[in-house]
Amino acid sequence: MSTKKKTTKKKLSENSDLQKFVADPSIEVQEPETWTIITALNWILEWAKDSKLLDYFWKIVKNPLAFLRKELGLTDIQIVVLAAMIEEGEAVSWRTLGQFFDCSRLTMMTYSEEIEELVEKRWVIRKCCREMGGYFQGFKLAYGVVTALRRNKTFVPEKIDGLTEQEFVDRLETYVSQTRHDHTIVFSDTEERLLQLVKANHHLPLCKTLLTFDDIHIQSLLLLTVVDYGEWEGDENEGLNFHTIDGTYPVDFECGNLRYHLRQGTHPLIQQGLIEQKCVDGHADSNMFVLTSKTKEELLANYSPSHSECQDLKQERNRFLKSHNTIKEKSLFYNVSDQEQIVRLANLLSPDSLPSVQQRLEEQGMRKGFACLFYGGPGTGKTETVLQLARQTGRDIMQVDIAGMRDKYVGESEKNIKNIFTRYRKLCQSSDITPILFFNEADGIFGKRTTFSGKNSSVEKMDNAMQNIILQEIEDLDGILIATTNLTCNLDPAFERRFLFKIEFHQPDTAARAKIWKTMLKDISDEDALQLASHYDFSGGQIENIARKRTVDYILNGKKATLSEIEDYCCVELLNDKANRKIGFI
Repeated sequence: MSTKKKTTKKKLSENSDLQKFVADPSIEVQEPETWTIITALNWILEWAKDSKLLDYFWKIVKNPLAFLRKELGLTDIQIVVLAAMIEEGEAVSWRTLGQFFDCSRLTMMTYSEEIEELVEKRWVIRKCCREMGGYFQGFKLAYGVVTALRRNKTFVPEKIDGLTEQEFVDRLETYVSQTRHDHTIVFSDTEERLLQLVKANHHLPLCKTLLTFDDIHIQSLLLLTVVDYGEWEGDENEGLNFHTIDGTYPVDFECGNLRYHLRQGTHPLIQQGLIEQKCVDGHADSNMFVLTSKTKEELLANYSPSHSECQDLKQERNRFLKSHNTIKEKSLFYNVSDQEQIVRLANLLSPDSLPSVQQRLEEQGMRKGFACLFYGGPGTGKTETVLQLARQTGRDIMQVDIAGMRDKYVGESEKNIKNIFTRYRKLCQSSDITPILFFNEADGIFGKRTTFSGKNSSVEKMDNAMQNIILQEIEDLDGILIATTNLTCNLDPAFERRFLFKIEFHQPDTAARAKIWKTMLKDISDEDALQLASHYDFSGGQIENIARKRTVDYILNGKKATLSEIEDYCCVELLNDKANRKIGFI
């Protein structure tokens, strides 16, 4: 920061200052003793208004200009225009600038190279200005310029070079989104901004390829297709369509017959295998264009789509996925042999272990999906174990509504099954951690296939078709499927082979039952818990049912049931299940 002090022959008083100085150029003006960025800009601004940028103006602002040239690294006219743009606040056109200085529009255009340099330095962005008669080319200060200057600091533009592939495409999305939502930004200006980003990151494979093309419309079309891929990947809306293209690019003769060559498949991007017509139901759609596998694998290998515009996919996640964060922690107790298998599976499904295991399997040519079957009597903890595994491993759950899969119309049930696995694959692609596909009480759909000998042969054919689809989908599975069932005797042998892990949930032994009683009824003693466990061969589900009855009675009567009263609950439970007899009572 510099200090400037001048002796004055005569101090000018504001409104008459200009005329007096013009009449007598020998008059010297009193300047501030110390310049800051703001005071220097303000001094220039006060003298610039209606100055016509004549010689006397440059003489009066000589000293603050010298200070700002050093502080900001800008030329004199760039500093003056900067001051005017700060004062105007909004985007300015050539006409607006001329009116501010009381100059013609053509006079301002003589400084176009220096103003363009402000754009190159990214102090200024292009933005159309609405004036009488339509929109005209204009300029606006970049975000952050005024804040920096107000703090007496020079403005440092955002870093656009040295970006990773992820950062580069994310920045593309930001630029395109700004153009999409601000109708005063013309796409031709955005194209230049995109190309500037490409040149600054020529080290990236995508940018190297883009710079082999001389036509900016070819370059921007590929970039727009990349943005579309990032926003919609995996969704039915993915693809750059002609509605977007028509609303973006000028008429064909200005774009080298862009539309014609796209439809004919002769566009340079198609010929070089960078984009292609979208395949819908096995047919090419000549009105939709997507990136090729080559582009994704070779030019965007380190990029993960953001799905920023894929609202359907976001809604689908919320609708079909149960978040692991919503699952309440619950203590579960198993027999020793069951516990060992469940702990082993939990370790395998941890986010730290599973990816490396799947990679090893894939390297050896083996299927990398994990299908697990939990089977055993009712109330033994199969369903709750799935929930706790999801919570422990940070995996969301997509639970299948098995009853809702069947449809009375021919072919609809099979379509429902296919949609489940299609939806699951999409959710896997959009999830950082692979979710669990959960078939609860899967007896009906994983049952044995029939031979069409019954009276309802059409139903049997539908069931077989559904089962065949499930068998193939499990074979092709890349994620995690867990099914629970009470009736393994009805399971088709083909399903048994598809399940890598099959864990039987036994009735809890006495030690496990005692722990469950103690967990459910925290106020009873260890001796009472052991007594209840010894006398009643209950499952965990039955013990929980008794604990709930006791809680309900406490809420109604304000009194906790005694051990004798708890045994009465047990007797009532036995009436509902004659198989679980009292043990050790005469």
